[in-house]
Amino acid sequence: MPKLAPLSPLAAVAVPGRYGKCIGGPRPVVLTERPDMRLCVLSARRGASAQVAEMVQGLTGLTLPQGPKRVAKQGLALIGTAPDQWLAVAEGDAASASLDTLIEALAGTATTVDQSGGKAVLRVSGSRARAVLAKGCMLDLDPRAFTPGDAATTPIALIDCVLWQLDEAPSYDLAMPSTFATSFWAWLTASAAEFGYEVAAPQQPR
Repeated sequence: MPKLAPLSPLAAVAVPGRYGKCIGGPRPVVLTERPDMRLCVLSARRGASAQVAEMVQGLTGLTLPQGPKRVAKQGLALIGTAPDQWLAVAEGDAASASLDTLIEALAGTATTVDQSGGKAVLRVSGSRARAVLAKGCMLDLDPRAFTPGDAATTPIALIDCVLWQLDEAPSYDLAMPSTFATSFWAWLTASAAEFGYEVAAPQQPR
């Protein structure tokens, strides 16, 4: 029986190309779908936060962030989303294997819920990325207030997202429910049109 490949929720709309008016440089906004990301929510059981942090440190070398921060190493990132709760993001086969090892080790100490099929991840980057997101985000994304390594769980265009900043370009990743991905895309591209934007080819799993 042939093996069916999963279909991205944005496959029909995230068509690579250049769109809108282009000002402020050759690529003021770049939108990239990230179907290569694997996501899992880790929730420490009551009274087990310190034990979870110790296990994560020992297995990954990462210090669990306290609060809305992101830490990353060798393709595996941990993002604080709520008290005693983190979003694990694995990029690539090696990081995914590390996440599997972590999930197995945390059995009985933390609850783990795979969100890979339930979330879509988009990368928004370029000199105007901040201006585009600011149209639908209530957070202060000014570089004096929100910097690389910062993260937030917040509505953007009335859709609940997990947002984290990767670098000073700036580049942001956003994870949102797959069921709202096309609605978010419609808002995002309308917001980026005044600057001009490029849709890059999605980065596929390795």
